[in-house]
Amino acid sequence: MITGNINGIKNIIIEKLESLYELKVDSDMVFSYELAEKINDISKAVKKEICVVINRRGKITGISVGKISSAEIPPMEAADNKLSGFRVIHTHPSGSSKLSYMDTSALMNLKLDAIAAIGVHEDIHAVKINIGFCDVYNNGLTFKELENLSLEEALQLNFRDKAEYIGNIISEISEYMEDEERAILVGTQSEESLEELIGLAEACNVIPVYTVLQKKSRVNSAYYAGQGKIQEIAHLRQLKNANVIIFDDELSGSQIRNLEEALSCKVIDRTSLILDIFARRAKSKESILQVELAMLNHKLPRLRNAKANLARIKGGVGVKGGVGSRGPGEKKLETDRRHIERRIEEIKNELNKVIEHRSVQKSKRAKRSISNVAIVGYTNAGKSTLRNKLCEISSSNNINKEGVLEADMLFATLDTTIRALTLSDNRRIALSDTVGFISKLPHDLVEAFKSTLEEVIDADLLLHVVDAANEEAVNQIKSVNTVLSEINAKRKNTIMVLNKIDKASDKNIKEIKDFLKGEKVIEISAVKEMNLQGLLDAIGKEIPVKLIKKDFLIPYHEQRLVSLLHENAEVISEDYVEEGIQVRAMVYEEIYKKLINLEL
Repeated sequence: MITGNINGIKNIIIEKLESLYELKVDSDMVFSYELAEKINDISKAVKKEICVVINRRGKITGISVGKISSAEIPPMEAADNKLSGFRVIHTHPSGSSKLSYMDTSALMNLKLDAIAAIGVHEDIHAVKINIGFCDVYNNGLTFKELENLSLEEALQLNFRDKAEYIGNIISEISEYMEDEERAILVGTQSEESLEELIGLAEACNVIPVYTVLQKKSRVNSAYYAGQGKIQEIAHLRQLKNANVIIFDDELSGSQIRNLEEALSCKVIDRTSLILDIFARRAKSKESILQVELAMLNHKLPRLRNAKANLARIKGGVGVKGGVGSRGPGEKKLETDRRHIERRIEEIKNELNKVIEHRSVQKSKRAKRSISNVAIVGYTNAGKSTLRNKLCEISSSNNINKEGVLEADMLFATLDTTIRALTLSDNRRIALSDTVGFISKLPHDLVEAFKSTLEEVIDADLLLHVVDAANEEAVNQIKSVNTVLSEINAKRKNTIMVLNKIDKASDKNIKEIKDFLKGEKVIEISAVKEMNLQGLLDAIGKEIPVKLIKKDFLIPYHEQRLVSLLHENAEVISEDYVEEGIQVRAMVYEEIYKKLINLEL
């Protein structure tokens, strides 16, 4: 029986195809000379693919006719942990013997013993043949292709030994756990942006197995990348045993659906990856709410229609789940837009309460005349390390509070932390460490984290921390400035802090300084504690002076007030006179009000 596209084929050709069932192929060979010659001649005559299935005993079990570029493989059973026991021989009327994406997909999905493509030619002795075998890579199933073999080389190949060897290693491999993801990363901008995408993937415990860079000026509306590039990625996915494709740009809902269908695996974009990292790192109630808000705002316009069913957001912070599928809680999202929008309003109301609480804290600091200094910068520039080190060396800062997480990873810190810091002149400042910025930071995240970023908006001074050892430092500065402009904080008084100078090259530092010409720049190494006192002195010069010079006469029985001045003011002089202690000091207005009755 001949299956497939046989309409219009003459009976004499059908008879020739049916006669192939009588052929017997040696079990040591992929195919026989006679079989190759006959299907080459038939394919050349009908200008269609001819596909033949052979079992391990060398018996032909199925024959089909396809189009000029494809043929349906006759039905067979797929195996589980072993090879199927079948090999497929087919022709390519175009003359090219290269295995197509469909060929390699069939090879792996059906676990074929082998698949061979014969590039049709006028002379059977001039044909080129490619043969594909299943293989194992990183403990997972992939394939290997022998290319441009001559007919003689293909016939001499010891097929049986190769099939037995592959069958043995396939039966021994253990499949990857479901939560272990291996990704091909696709970029369209630059190598540097792709390198950053690798860091983002690793921050989600995803293993990057290959990167693809295609610089292009126009985006394909259906698949983002061109059809040729998509086929190449599909081929690589099989070759590298990848189970997720990550694009270095934001994709529309329809593009993701089209790509997943074409690539037969999960597809996510840069925005989803960053949201996933934020979901993993969020710890406080506020940051968890902010991440959920960003995720819902990102998902809402990507619904197929108003009645779309939404899958459960998996996991929650700290719970296992695939990259791009993590969410802020085990909530079953409602199936229509109104319910999602209602949840968005609920989150906004909860965040408003947090903002009100923070505003109370701000007003208390304002009453104490405490200046606000906010640390900003690109993610992984060393902001948290700097904040911890400054708190350590602050001689009067005897409040023992836990430092924020320091780690060489992207977005190690999400939650804003505020600590009191005492300068050498006894002035106290509130030092806040904020979430790191990144190029192409999702707008939904900027919007969601505006309450956190208010510490930046309300700051008296910004410390813009730059990783001076990074060759992309100038572009990172530009990315941070873009976000600062978005939240109307670009014009704030700022000290540019060039961090990691112990690792930075002179060339890199010069390039950064040339870009920052005219701005206040200081060089430090937070890890090595280089020039941190110089930074504190620079902060003291830049923050508003909110101290006033006053003279007080404090009775001897009020010694606690002298201690109060030493702890909260800059004492200039002390004289012991008959009536008490005469103190001249630079004091905050709040302290002055407490001692106004003792003013000279």
